[in-house]
Amino acid sequence: MRLRAAAFCLLCCASSFAAAQAPATEPVADAKAGPVAEREAELTILLTRLVADDELQWLEADGGKFFAFSRKPKKGKPKGAILIVPAPGEFIDQSALIRTLRGLPPAGGFQTLAMQPPLKPAAAAPTPSVAEPAEAATGETDSAAAPSAEPASTAVAGQFCPRVAAALAALTADAAPLLVIVTAGDSTSALLGCYPDGLPSTVHAVAAVGGWQGSVATLKVPFIEFVPQRDPIAVAAADRRDAVPVEEGAPPQRRVDLHGIDRYFSGADVEVAKRLRGWLEHLPPPAQDKAAAAR
Repeated sequence: MRLRAAAFCLLCCASSFAAAQAPATEPVADAKAGPVAEREAELTILLTRLVADDELQWLEADGGKFFAFSRKPKKGKPKGAILIVPAPGEFIDQSALIRTLRGLPPAGGFQTLAMQPPLKPAAAAPTPSVAEPAEAATGETDSAAAPSAEPASTAVAGQFCPRVAAALAALTADAAPLLVIVTAGDSTSALLGCYPDGLPSTVHAVAAVGGWQGSVATLKVPFIEFVPQRDPIAVAAADRRDAVPVEEGAPPQRRVDLHGIDRYFSGADVEVAKRLRGWLEHLPPPAQDKAAAAR
């Protein structure tokens, strides 16, 4: 926790810290220099202290490099691959929820790849972590006081979509039989904005964790969402989606309401990860696997 706290501090005062030390790992080489790219480059100073060498993976999108954290089962070939997309502007391991989502599934035979979405400009305040939510600092417990997530347009702009495509390509290259995308917060609507005509055929399911605005009308794969009941904005958005009639023959959609849970999923990260893994294990095999089994 101390190292992660240091990483969050670095996000706020990275310039002075970077001037005092040389990067400990490969810097982000972004052709489009700017405040977001600079913050990611400075954050790489702590990467090797936050994640094992065999888990740190570098990907390239839109002329620049970005980092991802990868985990694979210790034994055997993965039975599926999970792309984890944190909420817009968050560091990969900023929340306990994302750390657990990328850590528990490998024990069940799934490979995980958590990608780093573009960070917010340095002037913006960092998103509170699950371990230290805003309510803890103010003494308030009503999560309705703050919005569930940033507008989707913030995440779609810039390098978000190219990064998702690069991460999907990396997982597809590993040839896992089942490829699933797990999105946190408003990364769900951002993801759907990247693929208005439908997700790539390699994606077999989508899971959304937390509040987001939008519809799943364009989704042609199984979908599950985890809704924190102490976030009225997330609940209202999920209710609107539930009110839309589902077409006959549409892929299965499931909603999991987590009662007593706030928008940070405080204390519920393990439950969400286990429920997600159980849902994945009961998904029907991809169409090509069914065809192969029939032959």
